[in-house]
Amino acid sequence: MEKDIITVYKLFRIKNGKLYPLYVEADREMKMGKWLKAQVGELADENHVKASGCGGTLALRPGFHSTKIPYTFWIGRKMPNGELYQRKNTVWCECQLRGREVKVEDKRGSKTIVEGYYYFKTNSKQEDPWMISSEIKINRILTQDEVKEICAKHGKEAQPHEDEYVARNRDTTQLSLF
Repeated sequence: MEKDIITVYKLFRIKNGKLYPLYVEADREMKMGKWLKAQVGELADENHVKASGCGGTLALRPGFHSTKIPYTFWIGRKMPNGELYQRKNTVWCECQLRGREVKVEDKRGSKTIVEGYYYFKTNSKQEDPWMISSEIKINRILTQDEVKEICAKHGKEAQPHEDEYVARNRDTTQLSLF
């Protein structure tokens, strides 16, 4: 049976020009242009996985967490103005996942890697659920302008980037000196 190929977006950390997951297996380099298989990561207990990217644990829901829109409002860095900005060491990537949708009945999601993908909201305020998949291929890194354009096409305003906050406040500081 042929597997579906779906374009999705995923947020990655970027370090020395290489891509890494944000939280789980944060030291595992994610190579562009090849199909990557999801892994469970190091277990903290039977219900949680160690999240080395944030120094804590997360609910055990293995797989690549991607979205149909490069948008999130709960991941980022809280700035002095109280707003959450996309961290400057992160980038949105256009990716592909392959497989068929799987129905997961457990309200906590699947504790094992499913063959294919399923939809799941990890945040109660999340409008668009994650697509948690067993495989992903990273096609390219998006520019901030591309992220804004894709979000706008879906009626969303892209999360501002930390660099925008710094530039805006630098400009404000410079203007107040004159």
